[in-house]
Amino acid sequence: MRIQEDKTNLGNIEISPEVLEVIASIAVTETDGVHALQNNFASGNFEKIGKKYRGRGVKVETRDNEVRLSIYVSLSADRNVHETAERIQKNVSQTIRNMTEHDVKEVNVHIVNIK
Repeated sequence: MRIQEDKTNLGNIEISPEVLEVIASIAVTETDGVHALQNNFASGNFEKIGKKYRGRGVKVETRDNEVRLSIYVSLSADRNVHETAERIQKNVSQTIRNMTEHDVKEVNVHIVNIK
């Protein structure tokens, strides 16, 4: 599914979910207290066939021009889990809004491990 906006009379702007995954993964890794993004099934399979998957640990769902994300992370042991998860939500939402002008409906943070 593609997110579309008619910004000008020149045509539509389309942003693929893969681009949103990359933007979100950068925002997550820049968040203080995040140890690493956690691999999911799809990213592991892409990496096995020799392609580096940049959206690792991020799942994007787009429906009716709404963006919903699931983030899978390992956190640093010396940080407050709740505060770090809230920072992830805020950073991802704000970064996607700044780079694409789309509002994010949900950012679900799944804490897989603490290291």
